[in-house]
Amino acid sequence: MNETTAKHKEYFFEIDERGNVLHNGVEIDDKPFIHVFFTRLKENTTGKYNDYPYYSPSGYEINFVQPVDTPIVYQRWENDKLWYHDTLSVPFEQESLTVSDDGILYHTAKVGGKGRIAMPALMHLTEHIEPFGEYFQFRHPDTGKTSIIEPTIMPSHLRFLHPRKDNTCFGCGDANPHGLQLSFLYNEQEKAAESWFVPPSFMNGSLGIMHGGFVALLLDEVMGKTLSGQGVKAPTGTLNIRYHKPTPIGQILYLKGMQISEHGRKFVIHGEIRDEHHQLLAEAEGLFIRIHITT
Repeated sequence: MNETTAKHKEYFFEIDERGNVLHNGVEIDDKPFIHVFFTRLKENTTGKYNDYPYYSPSGYEINFVQPVDTPIVYQRWENDKLWYHDTLSVPFEQESLTVSDDGILYHTAKVGGKGRIAMPALMHLTEHIEPFGEYFQFRHPDTGKTSIIEPTIMPSHLRFLHPRKDNTCFGCGDANPHGLQLSFLYNEQEKAAESWFVPPSFMNGSLGIMHGGFVALLLDEVMGKTLSGQGVKAPTGTLNIRYHKPTPIGQILYLKGMQISEHGRKFVIHGEIRDEHHQLLAEAEGLFIRIHITT
């Protein structure tokens, strides 16, 4: 429907879950119009038609917009960009991917905060999605970089610890191109951190299994995250490791660290590595000592 006022004409549109623009149930196929429509799309601040949360002004016309889901729907993933029109796109940022409880994938958008990812972009992206425990991560086909796809709704006691962009830590720093860039799931109730990781070939030892030093690194990393998840800076004081079984290369590993006790500045942390069958491969107990860093 459309209404005419003394100053302008008002039109009403819908955007379906595939990103098509509809007027009175009919899809609009006018590409120049669609380009201008999305270029000018913004939140509805007119104070009118609250059931149309967006609008796109065009001269003497105001186009009020009601999306089925999100106002921006990404339809193609090409050249590391997500496209929502033949000529409109945003840079693809894998850290911005989220997923709803019913499995709908989203990426940040300039309008509406997030944009739904539809076919064929969805099919292309899912080729590079892999499990991260009960969750998922995206592995970029060109760089190999992984990023957690966060659920849109998370239990309040759980949160992800992502690689820090300004940090060169070999285990968890995003700024180290040679590092592991590990992500972790932190449980505030248990004061525990866990991660899932497939070790690459460069972590190999002389016997075709993981080098013992890398086993120690993974244990130290997940144990330390039980404290950094609390905002505590506490480097390792001692680390006692028991190697139960050879740790394989190229297979999914489960890492877990859990706080055992706290005495003043000292924290006792337990860590373990298990294989995909949940067999214990290595475990450690460590003493971590809180420090205060002043800048």
